[in-house]
Amino acid sequence: MKRLSLAALVITAACNAPPQTGGTGGGTAMEPDAVDVTQDLTADTTWHSGKTYTLKQLIYVMGGTLTIEPGTTILGDRTSALIVTRDGRLHAEGTREKPIVFTSSAPEGSRDTENWGGLVLNGRARINVTGGENNSEGVADEPRNKYGGTDDTHECGVLKYVRVEFAGRPLTMDNELNGITLNGCGSKTLLDFVQVHRGKDDGIELFGGTANLKHIVLTGSDDDGLDWDQGWSGKVQFLVVQQLAGYGNHGIEADNNRTNHDLLPRSAPTLYNVTLVGRNPDTTPSEGPSRGIIFREGTAGVLANAIVTNFTSAGLIVDKASTAGQWSSGALKVQNSIFWNNPNVGWQNFMLMPDNGFDEADALSAVALANRQVDPQLTAPTAAVPSWAPKSGSPALSGAATPPDDGFFDPAATFVGAVGADDWTSGWTVMPNN
Repeated sequence: MKRLSLAALVITAACNAPPQTGGTGGGTAMEPDAVDVTQDLTADTTWHSGKTYTLKQLIYVMGGTLTIEPGTTILGDRTSALIVTRDGRLHAEGTREKPIVFTSSAPEGSRDTENWGGLVLNGRARINVTGGENNSEGVADEPRNKYGGTDDTHECGVLKYVRVEFAGRPLTMDNELNGITLNGCGSKTLLDFVQVHRGKDDGIELFGGTANLKHIVLTGSDDDGLDWDQGWSGKVQFLVVQQLAGYGNHGIEADNNRTNHDLLPRSAPTLYNVTLVGRNPDTTPSEGPSRGIIFREGTAGVLANAIVTNFTSAGLIVDKASTAGQWSSGALKVQNSIFWNNPNVGWQNFMLMPDNGFDEADALSAVALANRQVDPQLTAPTAAVPSWAPKSGSPALSGAATPPDDGFFDPAATFVGAVGADDWTSGWTVMPNN
């Protein structure tokens, strides 16, 4: 397969043919099937369907929109990542038949977690950091890595039918790139039909902002599936987190601000139709014990119609007095959800964080919350090729709360868990080992 560097491609295009799309790195009629990306993007750029682009280093979208067509493959070398600055956007819209795939440049069979850095999107929405601006984790402290602002509708981009594999690169302790990192992205940012598989740190981490997620599959993350802090208040519907043997700490890790738990805007997302599956019976150390959910550091939020099952250490933990206070006020709650096959202590939780005096078992069992301890009867949640669909007659098919009818949530999804009669995960998700 003929391969050119992106720099050589731009020169060739200028000499031989008019570009199909403008901007540094834009596709041309002369573009080869394989392109090495070695320069930052400064204007509108298109990466074309059926072609392979290899990120050779940290590549920044400094301005304009990077548009990626359905069926495009993007490979990442070990020191690479794709980082969208506050002045850029990423529009990667695949289809079920032709998803866009970001994966390791290592040969199949030798791929592993942290093979490359993943995707980072920086926005201008509010975050609850003093000064209203922060530097993205995992990269140098410099202007192009800043995020935060005052525009809660700011669009970082749209990702649809996208897979991100073998990403996440730790630099130092508690300073890592994730599969996908959303920094201060606003409500016009949308991830829909997105899978992150075998990431070194978290599947998706959100630092503040109001970005929304729908039809999300996070499989084999070495740390957490979904992680939020710094005041994120977006929406999520149809989320699957699946731990694999040897991998996974929390299905969901939720914080407000780690140094000042009451900073505003407070983390307060709304999540409906969630399935979290742990790695039971595997107890191999990963980033920590296998827990379904940990709410801490003063986060608020609503989690409804969730299945939390198969975790080896805990189903739910509410940590710190500041977080317990959010539950007591009604700003934090879990309702119409099923807990099953987690440590059988009270409401299948484990009191690892007793310092706040909060009784998870008592809280979850409140009649008004309509939570249950019952086998959700999922088809094959721990198989090599898992199915998270409920079997016929499953208790997950009833007892759900009706999602809000607000233009984002699907109010017809009156079942517990991420998958109902329509298995939206089929046809575009994969589970490669390496």
